[in-house]
Amino acid sequence: VRAYQDRGLLPPPQRRGRVGIYNGEHLARLRLIGQLLERGYTIASIRELLETWEQGRDLAHVLGLDEAIRGPGQPEVASRLEFSELQELFGEALDDASIERAQALGLLEFAGDHLRVPSPRLLAAGVALYRAGIPLPILLDELATIRGHIERVSTGIVRMIVEQLVNPHLQAPLPHARELENLSAQLLQLRPLVEQVVEAELSRGLPLAANRELSERVNQLLQGFLQSSS
Repeated sequence: VRAYQDRGLLPPPQRRGRVGIYNGEHLARLRLIGQLLERGYTIASIRELLETWEQGRDLAHVLGLDEAIRGPGQPEVASRLEFSELQELFGEALDDASIERAQALGLLEFAGDHLRVPSPRLLAAGVALYRAGIPLPILLDELATIRGHIERVSTGIVRMIVEQLVNPHLQAPLPHARELENLSAQLLQLRPLVEQVVEAELSRGLPLAANRELSERVNQLLQGFLQSSS
């Protein structure tokens, strides 16, 4: 226990005089450390994993899966934007509420005297849709909805790969350390297929949704016309 404390894996006990009190959280942490050691993780990797989890940072990077998850090619490079440029893009629609919502969604980050744009592609798409006539608050609401759907789909896909292809016989929270390379390879191999499925489903779903929405509006128009004529 003291060795784990010295290496930053276990928080110190509560002190009551000269007595150190360990609680249920300490016991749960010890069990987790033991399970990870049994699954081939080193002390250093466990410490980095726990620190990353506690700080809410990217666990995929610690596990060596970030490149496979991002896919081939270089990750998108964030861009710099002056506040005056943002005002030119959205005009009077850019109020405090929209800026706060954009920050909450990770679209904008204040960086000193300028703004940082983590995803220039996403911003460019939003600007194009805004110029097409869609109000900024509606765009932000729809992005939040889309993101929720995509995250659920992504969770299902990764869970399927882990449970069915990487580690089908063991019921463990994390794959064995030696299985991480296999998981990375599976993600990298299957990512284009997953994107193909999503694109195909969008191609199928968008015309259906457009036809359904327009049909409902035409029916409402015709019913209103017939009622006014009778």
